[in-house]
Amino acid sequence: MEKATDPSAPQKRPPRKLRPVRAKRDDSVMGTNDSSIASKRSVSKLYYPNEPDFYEPFTPKFQRRNPLINRGYWLRMYAIEHAVRRFLEKDDGNAKVVVNLGCGYDPTPFEFWHRHASLCQQATFIDVDYPQLIEKKMHLLSKGPFFQEALKEWNQRPSDLPVYVRSDRYLAVGCDLRELAALERILKAEMPSGSSVLFVAEVSITYMKVSDADALIQWASTIPNSNFCLLEQCLPDGPDHPFAQTMLKHFHKLTTPIHAVELYRSLYQQKARFATRGWKSVIVRNLWDLWSDPTVIGPEQRRHLDKTEPFDEWEEFALFGGHYFLLVAMNSSCEGTEETAPLEVSKDQEAREGRTMRCQFDHFKPYFKPDFPGTPRRFGAGFAVAHGHPSFAVHGGQSIQNRLASVDWFMDPDVDLIAQPRLEAPIIGARMCHTITTINGTNALLVGGRTSPNRCMADCWFLTEPNGQWIQVEDIKPGRFRHTATNIPISSTGLSTEAVLIFGGKTGSGQVLDDWKVWIPTCGWRDVDIIGDRPPARFGCSLSSFHESTRGLLFGGMDSNGIVLEDIWEWELMAESEIQLRVVKRTVDVEPGSTVPYARIGASLLPFGSDLILIGGVAKNHVLSYADEILVVDCSSNNLRFERIERSDPEGQRPLLVGFSAAVMPDSYHMEIVISGGGAVCFSMGSFWNLGCFAIGRVGHPKFYKWQCRVLEARGTLQAKPSKRDLIANKGDEIIAKKEDMTIKTETIPRLRINSAEDFAQIVTASKPVILSGLNLGPCVHTWTPDYLKEKIGADRSLVVHECSDNQMKFRDKNFSYIKKTFTEFMDGVVRGEKMYLRSLSSDQPSRLPTKLSDDFPTIASDFHIPDILTPIISENLHSSPLRISGPVSLWLHYDVLANILCQIRGSKTLILYPPSDVKYLDFPPGGSSSNINVLSPTLFKDHPNLRYTHPHRASLCPGDVLFIPPMWSHTATPDEGVSVAVNVFFRSLGAGYAAGKDVYGNRDLQAYENGRRDVAKIIKAFKGLPGPQSQFYLERLAAELRDKADELGNEGGA
Repeated sequence: MEKATDPSAPQKRPPRKLRPVRAKRDDSVMGTNDSSIASKRSVSKLYYPNEPDFYEPFTPKFQRRNPLINRGYWLRMYAIEHAVRRFLEKDDGNAKVVVNLGCGYDPTPFEFWHRHASLCQQATFIDVDYPQLIEKKMHLLSKGPFFQEALKEWNQRPSDLPVYVRSDRYLAVGCDLRELAALERILKAEMPSGSSVLFVAEVSITYMKVSDADALIQWASTIPNSNFCLLEQCLPDGPDHPFAQTMLKHFHKLTTPIHAVELYRSLYQQKARFATRGWKSVIVRNLWDLWSDPTVIGPEQRRHLDKTEPFDEWEEFALFGGHYFLLVAMNSSCEGTEETAPLEVSKDQEAREGRTMRCQFDHFKPYFKPDFPGTPRRFGAGFAVAHGHPSFAVHGGQSIQNRLASVDWFMDPDVDLIAQPRLEAPIIGARMCHTITTINGTNALLVGGRTSPNRCMADCWFLTEPNGQWIQVEDIKPGRFRHTATNIPISSTGLSTEAVLIFGGKTGSGQVLDDWKVWIPTCGWRDVDIIGDRPPARFGCSLSSFHESTRGLLFGGMDSNGIVLEDIWEWELMAESEIQLRVVKRTVDVEPGSTVPYARIGASLLPFGSDLILIGGVAKNHVLSYADEILVVDCSSNNLRFERIERSDPEGQRPLLVGFSAAVMPDSYHMEIVISGGGAVCFSMGSFWNLGCFAIGRVGHPKFYKWQCRVLEARGTLQAKPSKRDLIANKGDEIIAKKEDMTIKTETIPRLRINSAEDFAQIVTASKPVILSGLNLGPCVHTWTPDYLKEKIGADRSLVVHECSDNQMKFRDKNFSYIKKTFTEFMDGVVRGEKMYLRSLSSDQPSRLPTKLSDDFPTIASDFHIPDILTPIISENLHSSPLRISGPVSLWLHYDVLANILCQIRGSKTLILYPPSDVKYLDFPPGGSSSNINVLSPTLFKDHPNLRYTHPHRASLCPGDVLFIPPMWSHTATPDEGVSVAVNVFFRSLGAGYAAGKDVYGNRDLQAYENGRRDVAKIIKAFKGLPGPQSQFYLERLAAELRDKADELGNEGGA
């Protein structure tokens, strides 16, 4: 007789004997479910806000993922929903059963009953997973009202284990998928007779041994009227592809290796896997191919996605989609199906397609050992300049933690520095997805770009020679990013020169552009009239002129629906009485029979002798193979031919040709192309960065240039070159230096001008430090001289200040003392160079109340203004505004829990900041906000070798600058010279979580941390009475769990 069960109460499971190693492996596999469900909840809350929160019972704390993960998981979820919906819609006269194999916490049945109620009237959903997971799932689900209501409606009935819940429309079954006999017995007993069955396995059976998964696939084919939907990973270009490398390392690190790809790397192999195990019809497509199919995802759905969350991570999205696939198999014939199975090309076929051109692709002195290889950056803008000696530079782009405003400048080390061309970094805001185009070999034009996908730029800057400075020129209208540009010869007002031709791009509002513009040094921007058909609007396309020609090609790019375009256009500029562009469509002229993937987004198209060369990017519906990444476009005949090149990448140094910068060296008849930067965030599995410089040249070409890199900061100054610099290796999201005595590369805090309170709100939300310039702080910047301050504050006013005998105050050693001085004594002392420092306190209750400039220094408060553009965020959340005055002494490393802006009033100051993720290396004592490490020590890395793994940032402040310091960014400050005067404004930015009670300095830790420290004490007390080694064993395990969770949360909030 069956027993009635309460799904909210834990149930007794039959005892099962598992080997410890197998049990641990099963636990790791079940652990992957937690991260996946948190990401799916992010998708559900974002894209389906009007639906019940089906995921809340499993992950009560909502964590919004970044746009790439949101869209990737949306595509995963949509692909499964699409397959299940197609199955339910098929009218075959049978009842429908959907069996979710390895269901985890997925609430798929409840989502379907909510969205597609009419399709589910005759459908039964069966969840199958490990018994312990199903038990927990039912317990958590019981807390959701929709679950209880659904079971009541579907006539819940008593059940015996391993069936945890039984109803007319839903069953929850606890069964190991390796136990096929038990699974078959349960399903035959529970499924309606004569049913059509769909087995669904979403990234679940790949964690099984391949032999076990194959047995499951074969067994499922024996069930009458069965279908199989499989979604998991693939390796379309093998395990050496950079994305594949990162993905495989990620799953191995989690101790959950994905086994299926060991034998079934390609879609062709997956299709054969099912075809040889009883499945008569097999359709398999990668997720990027599904995305690219407008019949699967319609325009309205795509517009909804873009409207909900601005998105521009297209290359990374394509790499993710190309490494996951959806397979649908049936064990009966499928005549009349609308879909076909795209077969992969065999190696023999691949060798026959296209021709191979004898070109060389080389990597110069990998990582430039022992020279600096350049800043890790992607989606910067590269350009070549030459004033007798060629050089190559890359500006801006996205780095590991922030967007950049600096320039990597690659020069020939054999040429005297004095003889090198001069170059400065443009004094503009950090940006990415912009263009810089060389003009006449010695000048260049920078156009547009973006910060975030909905914040594009219109400003343009012209590089002059011979002084290498940038001057601002007329803006391009409208502002844009991901446009494409090329230089062309032009005659204007009787003067022959080179101009810059611009096409397409995207605006901050999401509009995709189809306009052509030309910039001429003598007259600025001019619109271009089109003769012939106008190419459709697009962004991220490939555009280039032929060598010293007014003709060129345009192809690829992406339309407003997020689909890569496959058309090819030839254009010719005519500048007689008017500037016109004659455009002819040449898609039909591609060499017959060629399937080489020329249609791409994010590729570079450059002149290469009499031909053009196409480099990198991502293709329309699959991952580019190694052989297809670099193609030569031969236009010498009526047909367009795409030819592969011979490559000689150093072993283990294959670059990821996405987000890179490339340029042609100007003095070598376009016979050498230099590539720098690039890489990608590999979904949630880490990042891959190209380090060093690559080059392309023909075989027999004279010796390649050697390159040495220098970094130009945004102020136009040359970053000092470290005395010892060695190999920098990529490891996940970190750049790790490998010599113990080397100097760690310091990121420069970006300098921005903002235009609205919304701009500042975005900066606060992003929680990354930024220097804001051009703001009005009031007359204090000019009036706060030492004499003025003494007069206004009062010569005899008594204050408590820090006095130090050293030039660095050390909190641990307490090498300073607190002394009382009159304001005159203090100011006269710091002017003389005495090592004193004031951080003002409340004049009424210094040990109880935070200080405010208006209360404690009313005679000078009116001189200082919090800029109007910042007040909407700060005024409502204001905590304190201490006055800081310092002589030549550095403050110790510390962090603040409150966000703050440091407004530099007088003198200059340099700050070193460390992101929150570096806290594990900075030796903060328990409960303390001041570090025990002197990060300015000349023997820093010898004394603290783990600081090699930190990510320091540098901010150089001048009068009028405002530095935003996010919460928990550890920092130290040093005046550059003379007296430094600043006002520090603290405010609450986290919304919740602050500890109740007194907080004088704005550095009282969050309530959760204070509670956690008490919990730690309780945990340690719980081990009292156990032997030391055993206590250490479990405490080490708990510490490791906390560390893993900290890393996971840190990665979710990463750049």
